[in-house]
Amino acid sequence: MVIIGILATFVSLSIGNRSVEDRLQAESKRLQQLVLFAAEQAQVQGVEIGLRSTTDGFEFMRMDNNGLWQSIDEGTLRPREIAPPFYLELTVEGQKIKPVAVDRQKERQQREDDKKKDEDDGKLELDSKPKNRPQPQVFLLSSGDATAFSLDLKLKNFPAYYRLDCDVLSRCKLERQQVRS
Repeated sequence: MVIIGILATFVSLSIGNRSVEDRLQAESKRLQQLVLFAAEQAQVQGVEIGLRSTTDGFEFMRMDNNGLWQSIDEGTLRPREIAPPFYLELTVEGQKIKPVAVDRQKERQQREDDKKKDEDDGKLELDSKPKNRPQPQVFLLSSGDATAFSLDLKLKNFPAYYRLDCDVLSRCKLERQQVRS
């Protein structure tokens, strides 16, 4: 009976990890497809698109007519949450980039204020403090160029993760990685 109990425990642990592995892989593939779609949209529409890692996931941004970056709030490129216990790590040029804490209400209000100023006097005076403006951490340009970056989707205390490596030509490769001890 003890042996059967031990075997049943190992089987259930194996099945439990498999479902986590499947979720990790599925979420990674979704992330890859969204990045590729955003890069394609930048080229097709002739617009600049950015990506930023947030404390709760990631979001795509588009440069508006005034040269300001705005979050894309709807459609396929809307902000996405990464549900705990999963998390993202963004690396650009060998440097880990800290996720941004986003205040969506404040950014929405800022956009509305900018729009009013633009309509009132025909020109928009930009805030002298660029830190008050949302900025992407990765650029996907209309020319087809991009920021080279890596985006790791991880699970705390899990032995593997998925890395999305994208080069300066927006070519992205998704690979499973092992956590090094």
